[in-house]
Parts: sequence; C-alpha cells; structure tokens
Amino acid sequence: MRFGVEILLENEMIPKDKNRIILSLLKSCFSSYNEDYYKALYMEEQNKKKDFTFSLYLGNCKFLREEILVPSKKILLNFSSYHHEDGIMFFNSILHNKGKSYPITNNTITLQKINLIREKLVHSYEVTYRPLSPIVVREHSGNNKKTWYHSLSNQEGQAIFIENLKYQIKDALGEKGLLDFEDVKIEIAQTNKEVKVKNYGIEVLSNITNIKMKGQPYILDYLYKAGIGSKRSSGFGMVDIV
Repeated sequence: MRFGVEILLENEMIPKDKNRIILSLLKSCFSSYNEDYYKALYMEEQNKKKDFTFSLYLGNCKFLREEILVPSKKILLNFSSYHHEDGIMFFNSILHNKGKSYPITNNTITLQKINLIREKLVHSYEVTYRPLSPIVVREHSGNNKKTWYHSLSNQEGQAIFIENLKYQIKDALGEKGLLDFEDVKIEIAQTNKEVKVKNYGIEVLSNITNIKMKGQPYILDYLYKAGIGSKRSSGFGMVDIV
C-alpha cells in the first residue's frame, strides 16, 4: 500500500537529520493510535525487520551546513508497505493524528492530509526501479559491532548489496524466495550518484541510481513495495517503477 502525507512547517528551517524527525513522528503516531502495534514494531524485538519504507519530497529546498531551507514550508511524506496490516495501521494512525502539531528543533510540524496512491502492478519478469530515497548498502562485522557503508559504484559495493538483498528476501519470503533470488539479474545504471545523508548524527554513504532487475514477478513486486537495501524503515531505499 502507498500513501502520500502532506506535512506543514511553522517556519522554513528544519534540521538536516530529517529522516530522524519523520521516524520520531511515525513512532508517536503509531503509539497514540495502537500501542500494541507500536510495541511489536519497536520494543518487543530488537532490530525487528520491517517491510515498509518512506521517502521525503521537500520541493525547491536548499541544503545548508546543519539545516535545510524549505521555502514552501511543506514536506511530502511518501510511505509504502508490503503488508496490508502495516499500510492500514499507517493510514489510521495518520488520520488519528491529523491536525496535531509536533515540536521539532526550532520548528513545529503539523499533519495536514493523507492520500492513497495507486500502486503499479508487477506482472513482468523485468523492471527498472527509480529511487525515491537514497539506497544504502551496509556491511556488519564483529557481531554487528562494526558497520561500513559501501557505494554501488564499485564491484565490492554491488556484491555486498546483493548479500543485503538475500537477507532481506529470505527474511520476508522464506527459503523459496531465497532460492528464486539466485536467478535474479541486477544491473546498476551508469548514472549512479553517491550522496551522504545525515542519519542520527552519522553521515551515511548512499546512492541515487536506477536499478534494473530480472526475476520472478513476486520478488520484484516485494522489493517495489517494501523498498530496497538497508535502513528502509528509516527512510532509505524507497523506489518507484519506471
């Protein structure tokens, strides 16, 4: 399920760590609407995998040293979920909190309205994904105590990206999904752009690039709805289909 949410700002400036603000907002909305659902997502299991993602559109904004200037004083939050339950909970929680204002650093945000976005149907064995938020390739080592972020511009990063996708597919679609993923072909566009996104105070290396995939339609559909790569539920890896 896909939704677009209009968020209004009291003034033009927001912190650069924008995904952190929106994730905090989502947690507040989930908690106020259905505390059991919120606890299941964020408290009962550490680092619980979530099959939803989001992206932000800030219009004609300007990135400054520590802040972002948003002249329109408006943020469009795009949300996508693979499971209908997550989509319904998101929709209801936003409606429950519509019109409420939330304080952020030197500003206030208000949930204005929410719209259902028609999803594209995936029936073919080949799609090209266009990123709506940067794609993250992450490597853990030493019992997850060390973390590295890689670029899709080189072979090492692309190899780790495929391993990230394998974990994602197995967790969501099981052994059959993992087996069918072995036949998936992935092509990273040459127009790959590296970007660093501030996330919880850390500069996260990520990529903005089209990705062509060939494989079973149910796998391609899952990635379209749940997002691609690491840190998806923190506002990375949301894609559309060209």
